[in-house]
Amino acid sequence: MKTYQIESVINENGIIILPDEMKKLQKHRVKLTIVDLEAGYTDPVDFLDYITDKYSNVNENDLNLSNIYNERDKVDERQIMFD
Repeated sequence: MKTYQIESVINENGIIILPDEMKKLQKHRVKLTIVDLEAGYTDPVDFLDYITDKYSNVNENDLNLSNIYNERDKVDERQIMFD
């Protein structure tokens, strides 16, 4: 996994133009975090670094959905509506 930090402008059609160097990522699955720099932060780069650092340091265990659904199958709390 690699990370890239770029700055771009969303055009009137809602399209974000990426630099040519990003073409190597064609057909790759990526996740975008968009920070609106129009809010008037003193240094947008420092702010984006701060946000990226906070996001990267979130330490949560992934949920195992298979285990969750298996445990739900063991408990039947539904009530009979019609008899």
